[in-house]
Amino acid sequence: MEKITGHDSLPKIMAGIMAGKAAGLAPIKINMVAMRGVNDDEIDDMAAFCIEQGFILRLIEAMPMGDTGRNAGHLDLQAVKEKLRAQFGLVEGVMPGGGPARYLQTPDGAFSIGFITPISQHFCGTCNRVRLSVDGTLYLCLGQEEKVEFRPLLRAGASDQMLEDAIRQAIEIKPERHEFREQPAKLVRFMSATGG
Repeated sequence: MEKITGHDSLPKIMAGIMAGKAAGLAPIKINMVAMRGVNDDEIDDMAAFCIEQGFILRLIEAMPMGDTGRNAGHLDLQAVKEKLRAQFGLVEGVMPGGGPARYLQTPDGAFSIGFITPISQHFCGTCNRVRLSVDGTLYLCLGQEEKVEFRPLLRAGASDQMLEDAIRQAIEIKPERHEFREQPAKLVRFMSATGG
């Protein structure tokens, strides 16, 4: 983890996840950006851990973001999906509200693993996501710049109805699709600045 994030924060992260589990938060989703030559050898262990703990694992295809991300660590998630299907006896599954992930699950439904593939398999047609950042910006797509600033509305004392109207208007301008593959340098905002 330190090699990827630049910090040795695994103990804090694990403590937070396990505290959430102890508090009864569910479902707990663990996201893992799967990168060839970086952490692809840890996917089986992560899946086994999530099965044991009752967590949902979501494998995310590495995206070509910024100069360091272009084609770095691309891993064929379809091959990983088939390997995990055979290894853990997984079947096609559906998760209500699961967003852009395509899921496999154990036959009893106790464990699910999602595959988020913005590059190799566009999911924009079924994307139901927008993201509200800590500074009050509503981002309508991770791969486009359309956004709505809520901070000015909130500071001006907007009513709940005004906020609801602003959200509805924002959804109307949600982009049809991202362009990660076609224009990888177009988006300069890092994912960590937006949130997942």
